[in-house]
Amino acid sequence: MKDLLDHECRSSLLYRSFFEQMVQAAFLLDRSGSVCRGNAACEALTGYSAEEWEGYPFWKLAIEEEQEAVRRQTQSAGNGEPMSFCTVFAHKAGPPIPVEITYGAILSEGAAIGYYAMVQKLSQAVAGSREAKMCKMLDLSLEAAFVYEGGKLKYVNQSGIKLVGARGYKELLHYPFTSFFHPRDMSLIEEMQKRLERGETTSPIEAELIRLDGTRTDVEVCGTSVVIQDKLCHYILIRDVTVRKITHEYFQNSEKLALVGQLAAGIAHEIRNPLTSLKGFVQLMEKDGMRKQEYFSIMSSELARIELIVSELLVLAKPHASAFEVHDLTNLITHVVTLLETEAILQKVTIQVALESPLPKIHCDENQLKQAFINFLKNGIEATSGGGEIVIRLWCEGDKVVIRFEDNGVGIPAEQLSRLGEAFFTTKETGTGLGLMVSRRIIENHRGTLQLMSTPGIGTTVEVCLPVIS
Repeated sequence: MKDLLDHECRSSLLYRSFFEQMVQAAFLLDRSGSVCRGNAACEALTGYSAEEWEGYPFWKLAIEEEQEAVRRQTQSAGNGEPMSFCTVFAHKAGPPIPVEITYGAILSEGAAIGYYAMVQKLSQAVAGSREAKMCKMLDLSLEAAFVYEGGKLKYVNQSGIKLVGARGYKELLHYPFTSFFHPRDMSLIEEMQKRLERGETTSPIEAELIRLDGTRTDVEVCGTSVVIQDKLCHYILIRDVTVRKITHEYFQNSEKLALVGQLAAGIAHEIRNPLTSLKGFVQLMEKDGMRKQEYFSIMSSELARIELIVSELLVLAKPHASAFEVHDLTNLITHVVTLLETEAILQKVTIQVALESPLPKIHCDENQLKQAFINFLKNGIEATSGGGEIVIRLWCEGDKVVIRFEDNGVGIPAEQLSRLGEAFFTTKETGTGLGLMVSRRIIENHRGTLQLMSTPGIGTTVEVCLPVIS
């Protein structure tokens, strides 16, 4: 490889003269990232002679704690994805040297036969600047990072190039930032950009990213505004949350199965009562041959009750993908109360629903909200067991609807209340703590908020706020 590069250099005296006389240090590298040769400025920069570094991996010129980062960037450049990079080189006889590395390919008849690394020494002021530190952090980040100035892409790290499926930085210059997201998330992304223009820092939002090859993935996007070289830039971080969503879905399904198991006794009791009535009327009709109309009316009512309970149970147990549709929240709450009414009676707990104002419809996944509301109601039943009361209040407040579950149970101490929602932290003897964690996630997926309030000896309130259809 070295002979080939030397041949290419000898074939162009002008190029060789330019290379040797450059004030900036320039290293020629082979495809493996090893140093083939360098100009005189390389020795002046590092204090090492050509014989000491020729044939060694380029990243070995960096100080030990920086070598892995330089290795990654050098290999990326060798794969056709060169990026500028800030790091620190070792010096043979002096202190470490902050530098900026710029990579480029060496072409022969259109094919890359090697590549070069231009190394520029940075002043201590520049090396310690906020911009240099941010650049270095982004280079090392495993999360996708984009920096925009005036709507134009100024920087993207290797993780960002990989996430969107691009071949390199230059390819992304042709795509506006909004083009990477699904049209249904465009309003969220545009709102984030407006806030960045105002110099604000945005909270993470979930969106669906569309790669250049058309494949999709779930991501979390957040951003902040920073001043780089006296210009306002937008630093945007994108995190792939596919694995996290799969984990949450696993917890959600596990919690759903646990809920179904816990409800089994109440469901069995609820179904057994109408079955007993049906069995008694059938026996009367068989024995006496009576065909009274009121018998059929009662039997029909009992059958409808069984059908309702079984339908609600199947809705909870059946695995499904998220399906956001327009639903009536009042009907949804009524179904949840129906499902838990028998268990509440067994525990001597009364449930009341107080509708304080007509409610607009909401855009939601009905099954997921039922799962969360059942969890809140079941927790209230357990906390008030033995003669308590639960009131479910619903009202509209601006562009949100509020659902509040109030019980007069034992309450929760403040030190425990702050930890509720953590996995495997629970105030119950046999609980896992996953129920509230999953429920909180469901509410957040609906762009809502969840708040817990409790006073020991007085009771607990769970307040959910959900956006209404505008």
